[in-house]
Amino acid sequence: MGKNVHAEFGANEDEVLVWSDFTASVKIWCLKTGRAVEIRDPKFLGKDGKGWGYRPSEDTEAGAGRRRGGVLALLCRVAGADILLLLAPGTYKLLNRVELTTSDAAGLRWSRDGRWLAVWDTASAGYKLHIYTADGHLYRTITREPSDDVSEWHVEGLGIKTLEWLPGNQRLAVGGWDRRVRILSTRTFAPIVFLDHTPVIDVPSAPVYSEHVDGQGNRSYTTTQQPVTPPKAALDKNETGLMKQGIGMLTFNADGTLCATRDDSTPCTAWIWDLTSLRPRCILIQYSPIKNLLWHPTDPHRLIIQTTQDEPTVYLYTAASSHIPPSSTSSSSTALASSHFPHLPAIITLSPQINKPAGSLPPRWTISWLFTPPDKKPAFIFAHQQAHVLVWPEGKDKILRFERDDEDEQGDSDDSLFDILTGRTPIPELSVSRIEAEADEDMEGEQVEEDGLGYGDSVGTVQGLDDTFRGKRRQEYTNDGEETEGRDQSLYEEGVLGESGMSEMF
Repeated sequence: MGKNVHAEFGANEDEVLVWSDFTASVKIWCLKTGRAVEIRDPKFLGKDGKGWGYRPSEDTEAGAGRRRGGVLALLCRVAGADILLLLAPGTYKLLNRVELTTSDAAGLRWSRDGRWLAVWDTASAGYKLHIYTADGHLYRTITREPSDDVSEWHVEGLGIKTLEWLPGNQRLAVGGWDRRVRILSTRTFAPIVFLDHTPVIDVPSAPVYSEHVDGQGNRSYTTTQQPVTPPKAALDKNETGLMKQGIGMLTFNADGTLCATRDDSTPCTAWIWDLTSLRPRCILIQYSPIKNLLWHPTDPHRLIIQTTQDEPTVYLYTAASSHIPPSSTSSSSTALASSHFPHLPAIITLSPQINKPAGSLPPRWTISWLFTPPDKKPAFIFAHQQAHVLVWPEGKDKILRFERDDEDEQGDSDDSLFDILTGRTPIPELSVSRIEAEADEDMEGEQVEEDGLGYGDSVGTVQGLDDTFRGKRRQEYTNDGEETEGRDQSLYEEGVLGESGMSEMF
């Protein structure tokens, strides 16, 4: 039924989900056995996790110690009706098949603790949100509070556009076409907080910064006086303003204290909300429409803003302190981030590190955070169709070097062989008395071999290896112990490795 259009890993690294064209089927392949489970008539193609998801929690049965969870929830469309399938982990046997009451389901999302499953209806069907339990039973249907935009035919307008569960398992955020974010309590699923996006920005408690690009392509931020009207979305032919509005992006940081949103009617504007004070912390008006708002997976203070432009430029917003650390890849405009501009993002220009793809097609830039521990510096991947670059905006972590515990006679630790060969440290010189002492030790070793206590003619001794890298002795001795004429050249005239020529490699 056509080509494969999307593929993603499944519950673990041994499973791959492959969607075929025309939403004919989705196959779950096992990389260990090569077997596949086919599921017919999925409703969506699986991109961006739309219409499917694994239960994130892993409950443990009392006394049994067996892990549960990982149940796959999948939306299907059969004979004009929406079907919710709950499939067992591993075997993907059918656990439950639920016929939904939706007109046209637009997506599903598991809660972070795996207790609830949210399914929302398409925007044209109105504001309808259905909350199911983990086993597929309908718990509650949520509608919007009465509004003033009801027409004479009792039609409210468009409904839900985005949905996101907050960290902490106690809140659910719903973004609607009415430019409002409603945060619901998971105990009653009633709205407790409203975040409104106005077409004219007039928030005295929050600064507004606008990005500007000069004729040479240099980017910078300036403070904008309020009230200010951000640029509207460009409309195509036969489009109206109603078709491009609503909360198109809604994302929360790792601890749920900050929220970043974008209203599609003003696609260049990013609202950063402080949920502890329930007001905007700052508002950013970008030069180009915003494409991505990505919080760091573990660090709650860093947000990446990606815009739709051909240049490889990203913006790093840091909410932890008033000073944004300088980056080796940042442009000169990063210097504006001082105590007078505590919320300015750092402008990271990656033109010297990555080139545009070859050919006439425009670049499709993608960006994603790497999952780094809290004690490590953050990093992200910036890529297009043909290449990628790994970026540490605050620099790399220092590489740990092992130190020796043993010390020489003078109290200093010996230099490593790697540092000596690469020329990082000079070769320590040997005194004449030490050279003569080493020569006497060689003579004693030769006498031991004559008495029959040695190991044949082997010369692979520690003294021989040490002599190879520290220089050649001035004196040579015969088997009888008599001195011969020594070499008058310097100890290091022939290099560290003698006449082999390998010293020139370093």
